[in-house]
Amino acid sequence: MHRLFTVGVGVSLFFGACSTLPPKAGYPDIIEVRFKAGRDSIIETFKTVLYNNGYAVATFSPDEGIIETDWKHVKKGISCCVYVWDGVKDAKMKVTAYVGRVEGDTLNYIKVQGVLKVLGPRPWDNEYQTRPVKKGSPYYKELEKLVLELENKLGEKGKYESFKRNVLLK
Repeated sequence: MHRLFTVGVGVSLFFGACSTLPPKAGYPDIIEVRFKAGRDSIIETFKTVLYNNGYAVATFSPDEGIIETDWKHVKKGISCCVYVWDGVKDAKMKVTAYVGRVEGDTLNYIKVQGVLKVLGPRPWDNEYQTRPVKKGSPYYKELEKLVLELENKLGEKGKYESFKRNVLLK
């Protein structure tokens, strides 16, 4: 939140706070989507989606259904420019996905979450801070975009557990 204070006659001071940065503590918000497609098909298709969007898969465990990417630099001014004005010098994002099946359910699920590493702002200049990706942030929209692309490649619309589809289309 930015505040404008008037000091004396006609002199204004502008103070900016880091309120637009994601919270430092807590857990990332998860997007959970269920598909009729097979578990192996979901894993392979999501790996392709990640590679097509510039994420290199670092950890891949098909038996456990875990996919984790390396840190990807997020370009300033394209989809995640909100934090630039708060002094962030560099931003990186890591995506983790879990693929499996709930007992008694006929559908397979994928749970997608993200974690940020941001350089700055004050008072942490030149130190990376790790923060969870939360709903409503430009970084969360990046995760939603990956899920939509997964739907397109699988050829079916998923059943969403964690967010409403009309939020994606805004």
